[in-house]
Amino acid sequence: MTPPKYVYVKRNPLHPYTYNNPNDLPFIQWKLVKISTAYTMYTSKQIGWERAKRSEYEEWCTKMKKFKEEQNENN
Repeated sequence: MTPPKYVYVKRNPLHPYTYNNPNDLPFIQWKLVKISTAYTMYTSKQIGWERAKRSEYEEWCTKMKKFKEEQNENN
């Protein structure tokens, strides 16, 4: 089995390394990058980047969809 060429990285600029707060949901940043770039991102001085699983990204997308629907209902 070959290692992945691309991986997800994530960060929360409001509260670094915290992803469970529903108020921070729209601010979490995601990137799909080469594994070498991901390594550089989370070992450099760029605070907050860490490797994420694809399932975490998909779960976040689902939560964001619900969040946007609730925002539209409230407006």
